[in-house]
Order: sequence, then C-alpha cells, then structure tokens
Amino acid sequence: TSALREEMVRKLQSLSVSYYDRHQVGSMISRVAHDSEVLHGLMHQITGGFLLQIVQLVAVGGMLVWINPKLAVFTLIPVPLVILGSWIFWRHVYPRHYRLWDAASKQMTTLSGMLSGIRVVKAFAQESRELDRFHGASDHLRRWRQWVENTNTTYAASMQIVFSLGGLIVWYVGGRDVIGGSMTLGQLIAFLAYLAMFYAPLGALSNFTTWLTSFLSGSKRVLELLDTPALIDEPTSPQPWNDVQGEIRFANVTFGYDRNQPVLHDVSFEVAPGEMIGIVGRSGSGKSTLVNLLSRFHDVQEGSITVDGHDIRTLSTRDLRERLGIVFQDSFLFRGTIWKNLCYGRPQATIEEGLTAAKAAGAHDFLCRQPLAYETLLGEHGAGLSGGEKQRLSIARTLLSDPRVLVLDEATSNIDAEAEKAIQEALAVLVHGRTTIAIAHRLSTLRNADRILAFDRGRLVEQGTHAELLAADGVYARLVRIQTQVTKQPTVDTLLAEQQAEPADTSPDTSPEAATPAAAGIAWLDPDHARFSIGDQERIEMRSAAEGTAAAVFVIRTFPATHPEAYLSVRGWDEHGDEIELGMIRALDAWPAGDRDVVRAALRRRSLVREISRVNDVRLVHGYLDFDVDTAGGRCRFTTRWTQSQAFDFGTEGKMLIDTDENRWVVRSLDGLPGPDRERFLQYVYW
Repeated sequence: TSALREEMVRKLQSLSVSYYDRHQVGSMISRVAHDSEVLHGLMHQITGGFLLQIVQLVAVGGMLVWINPKLAVFTLIPVPLVILGSWIFWRHVYPRHYRLWDAASKQMTTLSGMLSGIRVVKAFAQESRELDRFHGASDHLRRWRQWVENTNTTYAASMQIVFSLGGLIVWYVGGRDVIGGSMTLGQLIAFLAYLAMFYAPLGALSNFTTWLTSFLSGSKRVLELLDTPALIDEPTSPQPWNDVQGEIRFANVTFGYDRNQPVLHDVSFEVAPGEMIGIVGRSGSGKSTLVNLLSRFHDVQEGSITVDGHDIRTLSTRDLRERLGIVFQDSFLFRGTIWKNLCYGRPQATIEEGLTAAKAAGAHDFLCRQPLAYETLLGEHGAGLSGGEKQRLSIARTLLSDPRVLVLDEATSNIDAEAEKAIQEALAVLVHGRTTIAIAHRLSTLRNADRILAFDRGRLVEQGTHAELLAADGVYARLVRIQTQVTKQPTVDTLLAEQQAEPADTSPDTSPEAATPAAAGIAWLDPDHARFSIGDQERIEMRSAAEGTAAAVFVIRTFPATHPEAYLSVRGWDEHGDEIELGMIRALDAWPAGDRDVVRAALRRRSLVREISRVNDVRLVHGYLDFDVDTAGGRCRFTTRWTQSQAFDFGTEGKMLIDTDENRWVVRSLDGLPGPDRERFLQYVYW
C-alpha cells in the first residue's frame, strides 16, 4: 500500500496544473488515502485466507469423494446456485459500489472546501449553510452505503440458505442409504462432519465476491489516476541549459485554457538578458497566463517560447523551473517553521544566506518579532502571519533560490506603501543582472522597469518606457490616469516625493556612471569593535566604533531551538521610537567572557520559554496533563491540555509545550533527558 500511494503521489506531481483546475482536492485525497486501502484489504484477504480456504476445499472434497462418491455428487448441487447468485449480485452491486466511492469522495471534497475556506464561512456567518451542504453529502453517502450493505447482507443470507439446502439433501440421501444398508451410520456421520468443513470455505469464497466488487471499484479509481495522461510531456532527450543568460522570447503565442476561448492572441516580444520589463493591463487580459506558460504549467497551443534560444518544451521542466524564481500574487506557505518555508526552494541554504534574503525582502525585522523568530511554527496556509508578511516571506523564499530569471506576479499587491518602498529599493539591487518580468496593477511598482508591455484582451497593444507610453496616450496612459484618480492610498511614488523635490525619472539610465544602489544586508557585529555592558537602571548598553553607544538594547534568539547562542539579533530603538536591528552576533562563543555574560543576561530577560531539564512527574487528569519539572529557575508545575495542538517540535530533537496560561516549556532534546524522565514524558506526549 505504501508503494502504491507513493506511486499515486508521484503521478499527481507529474500532472499539469490544468488537471488540478478540473479536479477537486478532496477527490484526489480520497483516492490516495481510501481507495488504496481497499486494495490493501483485498490483498490481505487473498494472502491471509483465500489460499488456505482453497487448500482446505480441495483436501476436504477429496475426503468426501473417498468416503462416498455418490453423496459427494449431491454435495455439489448448491454450486450452480452459488454461481448464479454471485453473477446476479455482481451485476447489480458493482456499478453501485462505484457510486458509493464517488459519494465518499464528494463528502470529503465538501469537508475539504469548508475547512479551507473556514475564514470566509465565519466571516459571512454561513456555518449552518455549510453544515447543511455537508449533511446533504453525508446523507447521499449514507443512502448508497446502506443499499450496498443491505445487498451484501441479503446475498450472504441467500448463500447460507443454499448451503443449508445442500446439507438437507445430503441428510436425506445419506439417511436412505443407511436405512437401505449401503452405508453405515458412522460413514454418514463422518461425511456430514467433512461436509461442514467443505461448505465453510465455500461460503467464505462466495463472500469473496463482495471483496472483489469493492476491489474492482476502488482499483478503477486508482487506475484512472495512474493512467491519466500528463499534458506536459517531458522531452525524451532534454537539452542542457547550463550557460544561463536569461534571454526570453515569445513568438506568435496563442493560448486558451479552453481552446475555443483564447486568452492570448498572437503575442510576440523579447526580453534581453538582464532586462527588467513590466507587464500591465486590465484584469483578465492574460498577464498571469504569461507566467503560467513560461513556467510550463501549461503548453502553448500555437507559437513558441524560447529561453536562451532553447524551446522550453525541449528542456527538462525541473531545470527550467529551478532557474525561474516566481513570486505569485497568492503566496502559499506550508505548515511548519518559518525557516523551513524560507528555505523551501533551496533546502541546503546556509543560515546566513537565509537571513540575508529575509533582510533584502524586508522580512527579517517582523520575523524576529515572532515568538520563536525563524523557528516559529506557522499554521495551515501560513496562519500566524498577515497577508503582507506572508508576501514578504514568499519574496525572500524566491530570492534565496537565487534565480537567473525573476518573475513577480503582483508580488507587492498585499504590502503597505512603506514596505513596498523598502522592497523596491531591495529589488533595484536584486534585479541587477537578472532578467526580470514584473506584473503589477499598482503601476508605481514598475518605476524601475526598462520597458513596459501593455496588454488588452489578450493582445500586446503597446510597449515602451514609462515616458514613451504616457506620450502615446494609449492603454497604459489610461490606466495611469484611472489609478491616479481612484486610489487614495499612499504609494511608493508619493513616499519618494517626500524625499526629493522632483518626481523620479522612470526611464532607464544607461550611462556607465549610473551607480547600483546598495542592498540592505545583515550587519554582523565584530567582538573586536563592539562591547556590551550593564548601564544605569540595569539597562543593557552596546558600544561600537560605528554606532557609538546604544542604550536599552535587547537581544533576540533567531534560532532558539537549534542555535540558542548563535545568530543573535541585537536590537534597539531609533530616534522615532521604532524598533531597529543594531547588528547580529554570529557566534556568542567568539566573544569575551564579560560580553557573553551580559548578552546571556539580556537573553534571560527576553526569554519567553522555560527549558525543562528533568521531568519529575506527569499525570493525566480529565483531559489535562499536570507536569512537575525542573528548570533553570527551580522546580515548577504547570498544566496543559492533552492534545496535539499544545505540543510542537522544537528543533530536530526537542518538544515545546504550551500550558493553559500560554507559557512555553521546552525540552531541548528528548535524548538528553534521563531514561525514566524520557519514558514518563513520551508516555503522554507521543505526537
């Protein structure tokens, strides 16, 4: 079953995005989780009892023939009735079994949709409506399951009657033979004993029809998935794409999600290596479709797309997508730690590389404010972060993969103006030397584009610089006027206007003297040039040659579980009262003893977790766990709910518990606990 499920998941991953547009997630989950289990049940029946019953049937049948061949012939009278009954049962039940699995799939789909959109359900107070929908799906499943189970019961009872009839016939014929003297009473009793042993496996084999019906209906759904053709075919001999320059060319591209309704009509344009182009247009004009085609989520229906002279259909999709960095409008985050989400596209990235990417995307500061910084556990779809924070983390994730071609599909749509300004300043550096395609409704985000393409109703209607398109007074100029008149929110341009007397020239500066702006990076503190001390009123102070003396600083662990004394963020306040990062400590062990003591004192003041060194006792009382533990602060007691939602992985070997007062208690390493303590802990916290 495990191998089958892996094969099904591998198949799902190989299918194109269009497959997921047409099929519901709940149905796919049902096929992988439920239908594969039905096949496992059948294999268990075959290997566990079926073969043994066949052997028993043959052996006992031989004994019946040896005892009395004539009675053995009468024993087989029920067999034609069993075959006929099985055939009738098969014809009526098999199609309804398939409907039963379909009803179960629809119930799971209904539940999956409701839970995925639970915020919308609650926002519109539609809980009762969704409950009614689920009740309808459940009732539909109940009716089909009841019909199938009633039919199975009727079939099983009918087979018992048939076998009983066979037994009565043997009694009658055998009794006459005993009375007539052609058979002894002992032979008849022995024959009847073997007869019971003969009909038992035969009855079990007749019930095998029920298992086979379930198996075939489930296997049909599994094979439907495994036999689904992949619309995006991998080339048999993919061309290597090693020397990546980033040249992109769309040549007479026509495409429609429905072939009868093209979204793009005969689109042609080129993007030079290192060039940044902006794509604008009304909703539905085909902007995001360009990204889908470039990534080979779909294949063009007419024309071609080439990168560095290679038709993308001749490249391995893995190679193509590894060299593309895409930030989608709807940023998706997985359940897991912030760090795992950040490194999703590049799991082997170092911590310093991840911190640099987060800093460049404007995400580092708000990530440091999370309860466990980069090791904070996010819920489903990134629950725990705001929309803008998720978007910035998504940008950092893309930047960490260091793509040669960067695609921003409404990348700043969920970000406030000041955050957008910070990101645009970072992107001004990050796009340098990369081919960049930026799709935006907020036209201010395209101020640094070398060229802007304007789409309308699936056609490329104009292209040029910002100034050229304004002078042409076409689609782009109309969009600019509409946005200027309608929007009241501050934009990047209005923020920049506060800092400069004249509006920025959005035409590209090709002069060799044009300086590339510096990217914001992590400022690593040097133990030779910075010192920590405790000043007035027990406040932590930091003195450095570059910053002078900073008072009231505090220190945050960015990786409290895996690196408690490394990658420490030293933070303070600017003249406006805003929290800022003064620098980071790469490794506390490299600092003098006096500085280490001060920093550790600062960490203890800010620590929101208590580390458990011993587990003295754990008791389960009415659904709550009462803990008696030893910590650095002494012996403590706390209570937590006995549920998986209150226990989280802490690093790779530890666990974190949240008590009823929302305090956090950490076992840094389960293997580090004494044996009895570890067993006591894992007896209840086994998730």
